[in-house]
Amino acid sequence: MKRKWKVFLLLLALLALTAGACSRSASLAEGQNAPIEVAQVEVPLDDVVRPDADSKAAAQSVNIEPVEVVRSEPEPAVARTPAPDPKQAPKKDGEEEEDLKRDYSEFFKDPKKLGFSPGEHLFRNVYYHIKTSFVEEVEDKVLFEGVKAEVANLLEQAKVPTDGLKKLDSSKKVLPQLLSLYGDKVDKNLLVYSAILGMLQGLDDNYSVLMTPNDYGKLQEQMQAKEFGGIGIYIELDRENGNQLTVFEPIEGTPAYNAGLEAGDKILKIDGEDTKGITLDMAQAAIRGPEGSKVVLTIQRESGQKNFSIERGRIHVVSVSGKMLPNNIGYIRLRLFGQETSDELEQAMDKLRDQGARALILDLRNNGGGYIDASVGVVGNFIENDGLVVYTVDRNERRREYRSPTLGTAKLPMIVLINKFSASASEITAGALRDHKVATLVGEHSFGKGSVQQLYPFPDGSALKLTIAKFYTPGGNIIDKKGIEPDFKLEMEPRFVGRGEKDTQLKKAVEILESKLTSHASL
Repeated sequence: MKRKWKVFLLLLALLALTAGACSRSASLAEGQNAPIEVAQVEVPLDDVVRPDADSKAAAQSVNIEPVEVVRSEPEPAVARTPAPDPKQAPKKDGEEEEDLKRDYSEFFKDPKKLGFSPGEHLFRNVYYHIKTSFVEEVEDKVLFEGVKAEVANLLEQAKVPTDGLKKLDSSKKVLPQLLSLYGDKVDKNLLVYSAILGMLQGLDDNYSVLMTPNDYGKLQEQMQAKEFGGIGIYIELDRENGNQLTVFEPIEGTPAYNAGLEAGDKILKIDGEDTKGITLDMAQAAIRGPEGSKVVLTIQRESGQKNFSIERGRIHVVSVSGKMLPNNIGYIRLRLFGQETSDELEQAMDKLRDQGARALILDLRNNGGGYIDASVGVVGNFIENDGLVVYTVDRNERRREYRSPTLGTAKLPMIVLINKFSASASEITAGALRDHKVATLVGEHSFGKGSVQQLYPFPDGSALKLTIAKFYTPGGNIIDKKGIEPDFKLEMEPRFVGRGEKDTQLKKAVEILESKLTSHASL
């Protein structure tokens, strides 16, 4: 039952992707090379490659989503093709829901006039990119079986006999066969998108997906660090407590932080509405609002319940924050690797230098990733000019290197903190700094997300995200599905990050650096 609902809801969401796909087929078929990447809710994100003005592809990666900032699943690095048609008007709130009610049969009325339907064009484009760009060569029969399995699931839900699937000929184009067999028995668009979903599931790769306009829009918002009206908290659904909506972390200096919200606070109600069964999207919509308006959160702590009436403000989610710890140990927290991360890191480093920092802690915990080039920029602060930061290998064993664009000037004893939610660009950064012998790693085994995705946008705002390569640390260590082992392993609940005495990993990092500073001073 759970799988049926999952597929049914996904197929409904994909209905909104049909319009506009037709006009994009030529440019998609030409295929540009700029990787980017994407993510969804539950853990950290991951790495993305995006194009810059002068090169075909620049590397990048992704991470936590400001939901009021939602934690997201680590995702693969991705590449991006040309931007969607600017003439295509963006959807307004509520339009996507209306799209689900449309009759899409009009797209199939006149095949001679339209050629292929938008859905068929999308199917062909997905197939084309899988066959030419997926990180591993895939036989048609594998995709064929994936299509059959997913279409069978759709037919079962629609209570349509599946016997006709036995007639499918794997040596012929599968979509025309499906439309001929079932086009008059189930919605044609559901049939087409079910076939697309089946192809992607046949890849057995969680990071190769067709993103809805809503999902792709959220990724862009997260990576571009846009401002919004809200209170400034990261939230999550605590799986160990019945998916209870929980404050993962308040952002320092925001209304939520100033009001006294704490990591681990359970949000029982939002403006009097029970949060039981709420999704992260629903919670985000309820908590955000116009600057100056108020939201009341009913919070459960060990000490009891308490209502917090918080005035919303303008929230700008910076990716970097820094402060000075005792004994002149500088501390910098990277929450994600976004477009402004490199510049923000340089500013934070300058401030710590001015304050006399003698050592540095770089905190990558709970950081799901982001742009690869942001990771390259971060590492560039600490290694030699043109030093290797990371390299990728594609299906044809072609190697692409990403090197430091600058000469690192930060020559301080350094600890990098990682945990099980440090993914993608975080792992690139941690791995590179250790391989170059400029940092010691403290914390937990990292997530293990080491793949690169190419992102192919469509005019309607949707996008295909496809894994095109694996990445390796400078020392040749593969990260994907293996992660990075810290030099000093110390397990800790992720919600204790930044919580004073409960943050035992940070305390350990400070102890190690104090010992190094003491030994250097005695020489």
